[in-house]
Order: sequence, then structure tokens, then C-alpha cells
Amino acid sequence: MIPSTPRRTWLFLGASFLLYFAPDLLLPAAWSHDDSYLILSTCYQGGLVLLGFAFGPAICRALVVHEIRAGPLRSSVDRALAMLADNGCRPPPVILAEHAAPFVLTAGLLPQRCQVLVSSALLERLSMPGLCFLLARAAAHASLRQRMAALLPILGFTVLVPDDPKGLTTWLALGGFLVLWLLLHWLFELDADRQAARLMASGASAGLRAVQAATTSPLGWLTPRPPLNWRLLVVRDEAASRPG
Repeated sequence: MIPSTPRRTWLFLGASFLLYFAPDLLLPAAWSHDDSYLILSTCYQGGLVLLGFAFGPAICRALVVHEIRAGPLRSSVDRALAMLADNGCRPPPVILAEHAAPFVLTAGLLPQRCQVLVSSALLERLSMPGLCFLLARAAAHASLRQRMAALLPILGFTVLVPDDPKGLTTWLALGGFLVLWLLLHWLFELDADRQAARLMASGASAGLRAVQAATTSPLGWLTPRPPLNWRLLVVRDEAASRPG
């Protein structure tokens, strides 16, 4: 969720819940026992997930209160993008949002439609190597395999998990799904670090440490990130494998 005004956030949440539960609220309850209704409902929910990813950049930009289009922070982003371009990296368009909370998000369904949203608070805490690593990593997240890694677990969770899970077997299956998702998430996050290190000519380890320090918070343990030592190892291995 992009940090925004309470009004915009509640409007977005209200519209999302209304769209998601519209069939159950508007259609007769007797229909819910029909097999055709269950199939159509599943397709509808899956379609909402696809639309949410496809219109993700537009939704995020609507939630952003103020976009910074000029100034020192915007110039730093442009310099970092130029440095990455010299290394053959073409990150998606970067939207710089004025906000006190540090965040970065690559939004979109298809790589050519992705956009990167970064907060001013995060940029103010980053050195140039950290900013380059952040944008290189955002570019890695815009690849097709990374977009599918973000989409498919949510799509599977929405479509396959029943609305009212009952029984121990269902809950165990749900727990197994979450563990599998976490392992796959770590795998693709480490792959994004590796790709970011490949896209940077040098300073990937310093950049990763800078990003880690800038995004550290008391609630950081709640974020499903791989251990920092693993990430540094992947970055160092990629740098060591580079010729010269």
C-alpha cells in the first residue's frame, strides 16, 4: 500500500472490498450453491487480481499525494538512471513521491507497463551507490519472471483458497502454501539482488548495505525479506564472477 492521505486510502479500500464482495452482496444467496456460480465467482476474483496488477501503476499514482518533478532529489534519481543506462540497464519510469515514510515499489503486470514509485524520505537517506542499487533492483523486479512471481501466488491464493476454510486439513494446506510462498519469495528476492549487482558496474555490496540501513525499522522483522547475510553473499558472488 502506498502511504497516502487517510481519505484516499479509505476510498481505495472501500472500492476494493465492494468490487471483491459485489457478487455475494448483490446476487441471491441460493445461487451460491450452484456449481456454475462458483466457477464464475472464481473467474471473477481471478480477473480482479489481474486487473489490480494491470492498473497498479495508475492506482498507485492516484494514491500519491504529491509527486516531485524537479529539485535535488529528482536530479539524483536522473543521475542514477543515467549511470545505470551506461551499464545497459533500462529501469521503468520512476515516480518520486513526497512522503515521510520510506518505501519503494515496482507496480505493473507486464514489464513494459511497469512503473517504480519511491518516496522522498527513502531517497534522503541514500547515498548514490544505494540509490543506484535501489533502482537496479526495481528494474530487476520489472522483468517478466519477477512480475509472474509476484502475481501467481496472489492469484493462486485468491482462486484456490475457499472463502470459509473449514477443517484441519484445509488449514494445514493453507499453512503449507504460505511456507512454500515464503521460500519462493526469498528465492526471487535473492535473484533480484543478483540481477541488481549484475546491472551495477561496482559498489553493489555498499549499495545493498545503504538500502538496508535506509529501510530498517522496528517492524522490519514483519517483512518477508531473506536474511541480510544471504543477500550480501549473493551480491558478492555476482561481483566476483564478473570478468576483470
